[in-house]
Amino acid sequence: MLTVLGDANFGVWAWELNTGRVFWSRHSQTLFGLDDGPLSANGVEYLQLVAEEDRSTVARLFESVLRNDERHIRLEHRVRWPDGSLRWLEITGQRHRAHKAGQPMLIGVIRDNTEQHLQAEALQQSQERLQLALESVDLGTWDWHIPSGELYASARASDLQGAMTGAYQGSFQEFFAHVPNDDRQKMRQAYADLISGRNQVYQVVYRAQLADGSIRHLESTARLYRDESGKPLRMAGIIMDITERVLREQRLSASEEKFATLFQGSPDPISLTRIRDGRFLEINPSFSKTFGWSATEIVGRTAPEIGFWKDETRRQMLYAQLSRDRSLENAEAEFHTVDGRVVTCVVSCRFIRVERRQCIITTFRDITKRQQAEAALRASEAKFAKAFRTSADAITISERHSGKFIEVNEGFYRLTGYHPTEVIGRSAAELRLWPGDQRAQIIATVQREGRMVNQEMIGQDRSGQIKSIEVSVEPMELNGVECLLLTARDVSQLKAAQAQVHHMAYHDPLTNLPNRTLLMERLSQQSALHKRHELRGALLFLDLDHFKRINDSLGHPVGDAVLKMITARLEASIRHEDTVARLGGDEFVVLLTGLTGKRSQVTRHVRQVAEKLRKLLAEPMLFDGHRLQVTPSIGIALIPDHGDTPADLLKRADIALYRAKDAGRNAIQLFRTSMQEAASARLRLENELRLALMRNEFELHLQPQVDARSGLIIGAEALLRWCHPSLGPQSPQTFIPVLEESGLIIDVGGWVIDEACRITAKLLEQRLVSAEQFSLCVNISPRQFRQNDFVERVSLALERSGLPRQMVKLEITESIVIQNLDDTIAKMHRLRNLGVSFAMDDFGTGYSSLTYLKRLPVDLLKIDQSFVRDAIVDGNDAQIIRAIITIAASMQLAVIAEGVEQQAQLDMLQLQGCHLYQGYLFSPPLPEVEFCALLQGRC
Repeated sequence: MLTVLGDANFGVWAWELNTGRVFWSRHSQTLFGLDDGPLSANGVEYLQLVAEEDRSTVARLFESVLRNDERHIRLEHRVRWPDGSLRWLEITGQRHRAHKAGQPMLIGVIRDNTEQHLQAEALQQSQERLQLALESVDLGTWDWHIPSGELYASARASDLQGAMTGAYQGSFQEFFAHVPNDDRQKMRQAYADLISGRNQVYQVVYRAQLADGSIRHLESTARLYRDESGKPLRMAGIIMDITERVLREQRLSASEEKFATLFQGSPDPISLTRIRDGRFLEINPSFSKTFGWSATEIVGRTAPEIGFWKDETRRQMLYAQLSRDRSLENAEAEFHTVDGRVVTCVVSCRFIRVERRQCIITTFRDITKRQQAEAALRASEAKFAKAFRTSADAITISERHSGKFIEVNEGFYRLTGYHPTEVIGRSAAELRLWPGDQRAQIIATVQREGRMVNQEMIGQDRSGQIKSIEVSVEPMELNGVECLLLTARDVSQLKAAQAQVHHMAYHDPLTNLPNRTLLMERLSQQSALHKRHELRGALLFLDLDHFKRINDSLGHPVGDAVLKMITARLEASIRHEDTVARLGGDEFVVLLTGLTGKRSQVTRHVRQVAEKLRKLLAEPMLFDGHRLQVTPSIGIALIPDHGDTPADLLKRADIALYRAKDAGRNAIQLFRTSMQEAASARLRLENELRLALMRNEFELHLQPQVDARSGLIIGAEALLRWCHPSLGPQSPQTFIPVLEESGLIIDVGGWVIDEACRITAKLLEQRLVSAEQFSLCVNISPRQFRQNDFVERVSLALERSGLPRQMVKLEITESIVIQNLDDTIAKMHRLRNLGVSFAMDDFGTGYSSLTYLKRLPVDLLKIDQSFVRDAIVDGNDAQIIRAIITIAASMQLAVIAEGVEQQAQLDMLQLQGCHLYQGYLFSPPLPEVEFCALLQGRC
């Protein structure tokens, strides 16, 4: 099953809520971008797998699960893979109770949703770009179907028109209802001109009165489309808000007044001079404040007359530039103030026409701001000098051609061992810092690309030690000399760490064996090599039998020591060209390569190797005074006979491994096609069962329960049946285990409860049964009973059917009881308070029923048919039946026997005091219609 989910790109996980332990499938760790080694699963380390921006959300969800006893969990978050990429994962799970010790668990699956997120983001970006394009030009669109008068308008068009909020679809007349009558007439005329052919494009400007009474000016442009006969069919166009343009035109007459306001209120000095004679026409208050002249003192006079410009030549040069370029931007010049001070300003000039006279408007800006900028520059230079001196990296400034050092920092000393005083004036070649011609390579790179960025090179320090150095170089000019600014850092430790990370990415951290990733690479290489040279190979998939018991009883340190010993034995038993890999947990793979001969010879040889490994690994080990013996189960896939790809080979070896486990463990199985067919058949059956639930292919058959003393039917047991649409009726022994294993039993069990209530309510309505003398037994699976909302589901089914609660009897088995006794008793009492009663099914087949029975609110014991079947000929079975009846009588419980097929069996039961029974002696399970007919015939 894990293999199938893995092939479907699903990972499986389980989280024990009490212990915090998390169990992962191999594919789950692959989805997190991890190797297949053991993964500690406490919460902190899991959050470290989550992308940093999602950690707080995931942490809150985990806290909620632990605090609120939530039944379902679903979240999406990102993880960052070792290659730096972000991947989206979807994690879903459901709360269950583990079979052992009743531990609450969340069990679920993980899948990679990255592609869906990328597609969604691409779609959203496309939609945003389209919307941005429309919004950027502030356009609305409309489409009018002329024969029907139906018009569609975009949300923007509807908003501009004032028709409504959001997109509009409705009458053409209603959409333009807010247009004044005279503008409607303009629109009709424009339409008529378009129809007649006088105009090819419909374009009209009109007004729309909004709900608040304001007027909006709009311009609509459209094209006409005709049908095959030439008649007008539809028009499609755009609406543009031109209110601002219209208002701007209306405000044009007042622009001079506004200009005067801006002129007078500007914080910068502004002057207006006449070109003809250079006389000042007007100055603003800021001009007077900066230079000291009032308007009465300067208007009517020229700049030379008042000595305004410090340098007359500069004035003439800037005027020539203004005349040539028609504008002057931020030119520097010096001016006198009225009290003789010199002020440096940047000047901007424009030609302007005032009252039909050509003038120049000039804006001045005090040089104080430039001085502030120069101060900031000096501060920046000081910061650079400080950064240069204190940087952890080595920084040098050297002459480009000679290589002589002009300046070095303390980082250079830490990298090379040379103090700054020892190297200034000397070159790198003299100090032998760059072995070989590496400095020439630096110069060539700078000449070719203009700079060097993060180039890895080999450096040498004062003692001759070789170091890996990351170098960046920028050309610069210093006092007219071409120089190089070089930054270098020691990356030797980083490279060693990278090599270690690379090794860890391909090897198991506990055993140092190749992991799944490296195994798959070698499988690919060997498959190609075998095909080219017509060689054979084999893949041996090993799993240690019951290894979990060692971890659980002796602890993980002993378990790890066992795994290391297994590793040593495997490595010592194979050839140098073969590979031993650990996939995780107690799973190992041995890759045998370069085998020659016929398939039968290779198969025999591989089996011999597998048998040798099986015996070797089964030899006893001593750890901390414990004598341990671990046996392996081994599955074998032949190369290339059992697959062309590494995934196929590994999957088929895994299938053979599980067949070896099914055969009793400590066994060897060679893959056969029939094994995969069985796995595929199991998957097909599960899929068909899912479809069966959706297509209502299930039905309930009812087996009567009879009181032998009166012959009355006192109840029935509801039994699930499935009629396949093409294969016909299916055996419950075939499909019910698959429902249990796949988890479908939860949904199907819910349907059974609803259907059983419906049928019983119908029998009661038809007066075929009475509420006081009839009850329907419904079998409950352990997984179904463990659901947190099981009580609520039963209560809801009873409410929907209106059925008296005492008519429903839930059958539970010992497997439900022993998983979590306290939870079982609590749920049973809650249901008992609703009026529901309980029967203990298959009583006597387990080991703990007598221990727990006295604590359970059970009303009925069911004697298992396995005792009834042979009770006539087997004295032991008869004794067990007698004991069960005695226990029931002592606890004042009713008792009923299952599987009664012979009169002699019934006679024996009655002699023992058991008068209630069900079985083929009276009737097999019947469909609803036939059961109703049976009841009618006995009324």
